[in-house]
Amino acid sequence: MSASLQKILSIVTAAFLVMSPVASADPEFEIAPLDMSAIPGSFLHNPMAVLRWEPAGPNKRVSIVESEGVPGDQAISFMVRRKNIAQPWEPRIRAPFEVDISAGDEIDIYFWARASRLARGAETGRIGAVLGRKVPPYDTVMNEQVRPGPEWKMYKVSAVAERDFPASETDMGFDLGFEKQTIELGPYFAVKR
Repeated sequence: MSASLQKILSIVTAAFLVMSPVASADPEFEIAPLDMSAIPGSFLHNPMAVLRWEPAGPNKRVSIVESEGVPGDQAISFMVRRKNIAQPWEPRIRAPFEVDISAGDEIDIYFWARASRLARGAETGRIGAVLGRKVPPYDTVMNEQVRPGPEWKMYKVSAVAERDFPASETDMGFDLGFEKQTIELGPYFAVKR
């Protein structure tokens, strides 16, 4: 991981201190100001372990950008050079979990996002928020699309696990290859209610 990406992840962490059919996105959800005490449930990951984030796939440029309006005023920017609708997980960014998910667990993922450059003719960007197994059979707790606009906003996606997902086999991430676009991501966290 580059030193510049490590730097933004560290800054985002500091700022942070302040395909399941039952998944649902709530694009109207917002928490302001961002405060960990406002998030109900127990964390599925260590939100401070930002060096475990893994940008992956071709067709991208990842950089650190100054971005007023997100906690910390800096973000990770993903410029997608070509849309890849057949494999929208290229490019993506993923992070591991540290807590097992059991059948019946209610999961919420909160994240800051915006589309700083839209595809030609588009009014919003397009992100896949995915939580699932990183080994066969690659099943998911959630695989939900969110359409961020050009302004920073906190989004929430929710799902109920239909089966067990051991932490050693599970990760969470954002698929970005749906459009030729630039997406900026700020702090994210996942909780089990």
